[in-house]
Amino acid sequence: MPSNKATQLLSECLVLNTAEQVMILPVKEILYVKANSSYTVFVEVSGQSWSMSEPLSFFQEKLGPLGFFRIHSSYMVNLQHLRRLDKTTGLAYLTNERGVPYNKDHVKKLIQLSEE
Repeated sequence: MPSNKATQLLSECLVLNTAEQVMILPVKEILYVKANSSYTVFVEVSGQSWSMSEPLSFFQEKLGPLGFFRIHSSYMVNLQHLRRLDKTTGLAYLTNERGVPYNKDHVKKLIQLSEE
């Protein structure tokens, strides 16, 4: 049985098993996750990105409890990095000022969650 320390480490990291390697990404270092056809791309604060051969829907249940929110049909953002939603451009801006598209209906759900 893993120790509490090991369990805590895994709860703060995402373990991704690729064909070449096992990636251990600290959740706080992931800006957003993007659907790319049948692949999912993980984009880190550093700008590094990792592609996984699973669709975004495969990761949605795993990422939700880790603080990610589906802001668009093709994007999930790490709420730790979400800074503002620009209503004129339709972009959600993250800590690095990178803008990703958002869907107004998805944002309504986010606002509802914040009001509960």
